[in-house]
Amino acid sequence: MRKLKRTVAVVAIAALAGSGVLAGCNESDSSEAQTPANAPTVENTAVQTDEEGNTIEAPGGQTGGEGGENGETGGDNGQGEGDAGGEVGDVAAGQSTFEGVCQGCHAQGGQQAAVGPKLAEAGLAEDEIRNTIVNGQGVMPAGLVQGEDQDNVVAYVLSIQ
Repeated sequence: MRKLKRTVAVVAIAALAGSGVLAGCNESDSSEAQTPANAPTVENTAVQTDEEGNTIEAPGGQTGGEGGENGETGGDNGQGEGDAGGEVGDVAAGQSTFEGVCQGCHAQGGQQAAVGPKLAEAGLAEDEIRNTIVNGQGVMPAGLVQGEDQDNVVAYVLSIQ
């Protein structure tokens, strides 16, 4: 009986995998995981707070600003590198995109390792993050996010450094 249950479980998993239901990062076609070019970016209007519950002031616009205490521009990541014009992306929008696209492999908003590595406090520079998103690395396919969504995800990952 035990062997029958195991066999049924293996067959069920194989069927799900064959149907694409269990497709993981390493088996996905990157064109299926890309944000459509005409997809709107929705501004997050929720009040953002830090760990102590203090309200975080939003940067000057949807993308960038002159930096903030949360590293929106990545200027305080200790790398001495970053963006040329102070505009990386919107951290809150990047977190939302990260949760929808990246969190399946980078657990808990990048705070824990899963299929992909823990990204928080990894000391990653902007160019390193962007290069990995554009070109992929290991089991991560290239081009999962593009354009403004990519800028926002880069800003979010910089903010957790």
